[in-house]
Amino acid sequence: MMQNFSMLHFGFNDLNGKLPANIGQLPLVVLNITRNRFSGEIPDEIGNMKCLLNLDLSFNNFSGIFPTSFNNLTELSKFNISYNPLISGVIPATGQLATFEKESYLGDPLLDVPDFIDNGTSRPQKYNSMHKRSAKLAVFLALLSLILAFFVFGVLTLVACVLVKGPEEPHGYLLQDIKYRHELASSSGGSSPWLSDTVKVIRLDKTAFTHADILKATGNFSENRIIGKGGFGTVYRGVLSDGREVAVKKLQREGIQGEREFRAEMEVLSGNSFGWPHPNLVTLYGWCLDGLEKILVYEYMEGGSLEDIISDRLWFTWRRRIDVAVDIARALVFLHHECYPAIVHRDVKASNVLLDKDGTARVTDFGLARFVDVGDSHVSTIVAGTIGYVAPEYGQTWQATTKGDVYSYGVLAMELATGRRAVDGGEECLVEWARRMMGNGRNGLGRAVIPVVLFGSGLADGAEEMCELLRVGVQCTAEAPQARPNMKEVLAMLIRITAVTVKISSVHSVGM
Repeated sequence: MMQNFSMLHFGFNDLNGKLPANIGQLPLVVLNITRNRFSGEIPDEIGNMKCLLNLDLSFNNFSGIFPTSFNNLTELSKFNISYNPLISGVIPATGQLATFEKESYLGDPLLDVPDFIDNGTSRPQKYNSMHKRSAKLAVFLALLSLILAFFVFGVLTLVACVLVKGPEEPHGYLLQDIKYRHELASSSGGSSPWLSDTVKVIRLDKTAFTHADILKATGNFSENRIIGKGGFGTVYRGVLSDGREVAVKKLQREGIQGEREFRAEMEVLSGNSFGWPHPNLVTLYGWCLDGLEKILVYEYMEGGSLEDIISDRLWFTWRRRIDVAVDIARALVFLHHECYPAIVHRDVKASNVLLDKDGTARVTDFGLARFVDVGDSHVSTIVAGTIGYVAPEYGQTWQATTKGDVYSYGVLAMELATGRRAVDGGEECLVEWARRMMGNGRNGLGRAVIPVVLFGSGLADGAEEMCELLRVGVQCTAEAPQARPNMKEVLAMLIRITAVTVKISSVHSVGM
C-alpha cells in the first residue's frame, strides 16, 4: 500500500528557537510540536497546508498575533494551541476553528475565544443545522471526487505502464512496492538547524525501506527464519541490506477495522518519538500494511528472552535480577507517564522482555498496545494478556488500564524475586503463593527468596532486598486497581532497593 502523505512529530523534545516559515511548504497531514520551547510568531505559512488534519502547537512559548491564515485549514479534525500564554488575537466564531472544544484553547488568556467555545455551550441551532447540511454536501462531493480521481489515476497508470521502457530507476513513489515507515533519524544537534535537517528525513514515504527489502531479509518469510510465535503473530529473523539485524513480526487482524486500528496505533507511536531509541524499549524501525497483513520491523535483540533465563538461579544473579526489574519499570514509566497519549502495553510478561548484548532489558510488543487520552482512565478494547499476568478486573470490565499493566509488572517482579513462574502447574498461582508467604511474616518471605540468593549471587545478605522486591510485587498485584501504585512510584521503590544492594556489594568487595 503506497503511503502518499507525511507526518511531522516533534513533541516532547525540548526544542527551542523559531519555527521556520518554510515548514508551510511541506505536504503534511499531521504537524505535532507539543511540549517544546518554540518562541516567536507562529508562521503564517502553516495556513497554506490545506491537507492538514492534525495540528498541535500546545505547550510552547509562541507569541504575537494568532495567524488569520489558519482559517484556510478547512480539513482540520484535531487542533490544539493551548498553553501559549503570549498568543493574542481573535478566534473566528465561524469556520473550522470554531468547531473545536475549549480544551484546544486553554491557558491562552490573551486569545479572544467565542463565548460558545469558552463556556462549553453549543453553537446556535441555526449554525448547527447549516453546518450539518454543509457536511452532507461535502461528503457527497468528496465521494464523487474520490471516484473520479481513482478513474483518472487508473487510466494514467495504464498509459504509463505501456509507455515506460527499460529497467530505469524509478523516481518518486514506487507504485508496485510497499512503503514502510522508517525510523525518525537525526544526525545533528541544536535547535533550528536540527529541525531543518530532520525535516528532510521526516518524509517517511520517501526514505523508507521497501517490501522487497523485507522479503529478501527474511527469505520470503521462510519457516527456517522463524524465531517465535505468539497470540499476535509470527516473528522472523532477518538482515537488511544495510547490515541491521531485525525481527520482523507478521500480524493478522481481519477486516477494515483492524487496518484502521493498526494505522492509528502506528501514527501515535510515531508521535511519541519511537524512532529515537529508548534504552529500555526494543526499537521499532518501521511498519507496513499489505492487505490484511500487518508487519512490524523491530531491532533484533542478541540476548534472547527473559523467559529463557528467569528460572536460572545460578547464572541469573540477584544483581542482574534487580537491574532487569528496574529496566522494565523505566520502560513502563515512559509508556504510562511520558507518552501523549499514555500507552497501555496490555501484555507485560517475561517473554515480552528481551535482552540486548549488554544484558539490558528491553520491553517489546509495545507496538501492539492501546492508547489512553489525557483525562481517561482506561481504553475499551479486547483485552490481550497472558494467563497468570492478567489483572482480575479485566475479566469483568474488558477495559485495559495502566493499573492493569502495573498488576502484570507485579507478577513479573515476583518471578524475578523467586525464580518461580506465574503459572507452574501447581495448585496455587504465584500471586496467591506470594500473598500467603507475606502473611507468614519475614520468615515466610525469607524462605521464598533465599534459594535465589544462595544459588544466584551467593550473598545471604541480599535476602532482605529480594524480600523487598517481592513486597513490591505484592503491592502491584493488589485486588483493587486503585490500591496499586503507579509505575513512577514503583520505580522509586526499586531505586531504593538498588541503593541498598550496591552498598552490600561494596561491603563484600572490601571484605574480600
